[in-house]
Amino acid sequence: MDPKANEKPYNQELLDEIPVFENFLHQIGFKRNEGAIYGLLVLSATPLTSEEIEKTLHLSQSAVSLALKKLTHYGAIETRESRDKEKRVKEHTAKTDSLTIVSSVFRKREQETIEEFKRMAERALKKTGDSENTPRAKRLHSIISTCNIAETVMNFVIGLATIGNGPLYEEVVANLPKALQMLTVATKGTEQVTKHASLLTKTLKENILWRAQK
Repeated sequence: MDPKANEKPYNQELLDEIPVFENFLHQIGFKRNEGAIYGLLVLSATPLTSEEIEKTLHLSQSAVSLALKKLTHYGAIETRESRDKEKRVKEHTAKTDSLTIVSSVFRKREQETIEEFKRMAERALKKTGDSENTPRAKRLHSIISTCNIAETVMNFVIGLATIGNGPLYEEVVANLPKALQMLTVATKGTEQVTKHASLLTKTLKENILWRAQK
C-alpha cells in the first residue's frame, strides 16, 4: 500500500494562511467562505471534492456549493469529473493564472460601476452649466478623468489575462513597471496621464495580438 495514499494535500501550517485569503477576497467583494475555499484550493497540492472542502473548512454542503458556483463564475476555479472507485466525483482546483479572477472581477462588476459613475459626472457637468474654471466643474472633470484612468487600467488587465501564462505574458509583466515609471515621469496632470496610458494600452494590446498570432 502506498504510504502517501492517506496523506492530506496540505498541512496545518498552510491552512493557517487561509484567513489571509478570506480577508483579501472579502475586500474585493467576495464572502469570507468564498475566500476560504479559494485559499484552500490554491494551497492544496491536488484537486479537492466538495466533501473534502466541507470537512476541512467545517462548512455546510449548501454553503460550499454556492461558493463554488460564485468562484467558477469569476473564473477563479475549474471543476472536472474523475472516477473514484465505483462512482464519478467532481473535483475542484484553483486556476494557475490568478490574473483571471482579477480580470473577471473588473469585467463583470467593477467596469460597469465605474462606467456608471463616469456617466453620472458627465450628466451632472452638463446640468450645472458651469464654466470649466469653477470649483464644481473641476471636481466633476476630475471624477471623469479618474474614471478614464481606471477604465484604461482595467482594459489593460483584461487584455493581458487573455494571453495567459507564458513567455509573452512574462515579458509584458517584466517590462510593465519600467513603462509605467516612464509614463509617470513624462506626463503631468490627470488628462495627460489618461491620454498616454490609453496610448500605452493600445500599443501593448496590438503587440500582444501580433506576437500571439506569430
